[in-house]
Amino acid sequence: MLRLPARGPHQRCVLRGLQPRLPKSTLAARLELSVLKGVRFCKFRDFRDFTAAGWAPLWALVPIAPVSDTPSILLVISVFIGLPAALWAYKCLMLVLFQRKIIYMGYVPPGSRHERLTDVHPSHLKSIECEKIFIPTMKKCSLSGIAVSTSRTASVQPDMVIIYFQGNAGNPLHRLPVFQTLLAPPNSSSSFPNIKILAVAPRSYWKSTPNRPTQLGILADYTAILAHALSTYPRANLTVYAHSLGGAAAVCLLAQLQDGAEPDGPDYSRIRGLVLENPFASIPGMVRALYPQRWLPYHYLAPLAWDPWDATGAMAAAQSSTGAPQLSLAVRNSVLARLVPDMLVLLSAHDEIVPNAMGEALHALRHAGSGKLVVIPNALHDSAWKERAWRVEMQRYITDVQMRART
Repeated sequence: MLRLPARGPHQRCVLRGLQPRLPKSTLAARLELSVLKGVRFCKFRDFRDFTAAGWAPLWALVPIAPVSDTPSILLVISVFIGLPAALWAYKCLMLVLFQRKIIYMGYVPPGSRHERLTDVHPSHLKSIECEKIFIPTMKKCSLSGIAVSTSRTASVQPDMVIIYFQGNAGNPLHRLPVFQTLLAPPNSSSSFPNIKILAVAPRSYWKSTPNRPTQLGILADYTAILAHALSTYPRANLTVYAHSLGGAAAVCLLAQLQDGAEPDGPDYSRIRGLVLENPFASIPGMVRALYPQRWLPYHYLAPLAWDPWDATGAMAAAQSSTGAPQLSLAVRNSVLARLVPDMLVLLSAHDEIVPNAMGEALHALRHAGSGKLVVIPNALHDSAWKERAWRVEMQRYITDVQMRART
């Protein structure tokens, strides 16, 4: 909008898209004067006053240079190649820089970090006792979790403690329906052991210390959780039950632990069972599974993962007899090497997140033993516990582990 003086000596008018017909010699001076001094607004009664006052369209005063009707080759390349390439490069950069925000989603669902035990629906606490616990770690990090048992055995020392390794989102309170189903006594409960479940959130999850989550940090947290369970329940056997990303964390951790490595340290030989439910095989593998199209640049971001969680590599090293002698000897004497032959792998038939091929690959790496691979029909990634087959297989495995521990 240009503001130009009107013809009258005491009025100046502002019109959109119109200019007075002025001699060329005075047009530039009038334009500059109107901008510097400011103008007052006046109103015309109708369009005939505009033409009577001698106003003309503004576009008539603007010189228009001739342009080519055909866009240049450089412009076409910039639009159809340069713009998508720039957007892809930007997204790839964001995926790499914020990968830990994507992998460790303690903030999902919203409010997960601030939920309290009193916020739990009463139906999720029916027939169970849930106690909040705190576990300190070596590096001034406090871990928050829950200890869950049946109401009738809450005051009795458990025969078995199940250590739960959670997935990459939520908090232990969200798993209470899972624990409630697992603790329900089977039909023939004569040999079913007295169980307590410890579900402790690693750093940055729930009310644990909000440190930056890394693979090394989370492994240190779960090491402290295992040590706490072994010292708190000295007569109980332990079973590791891991879901989703927790499956990769459990495999990588157990590959580092050795039976009797430290005389004064925790007795890891009391860890008797391993259950992997819809486990990650590795973070690079998940990147390729989420972006299988080779023509997309995201497919090739896998090597840039800071926390690889290479469960496949750890499992292969634990079961192989070749490779680097020092690494092979250390890993083959690990807790993982002892547990893998008899481990239980549960896969949801309709898992929408983790491909079943990952769990199948981990199970295929075991060479002997009584371990099983069970596909739960009609189950999604987080809903296998709702199916009867899940409950039957879990309770059967726990009973078998306890019986093997007694022999």
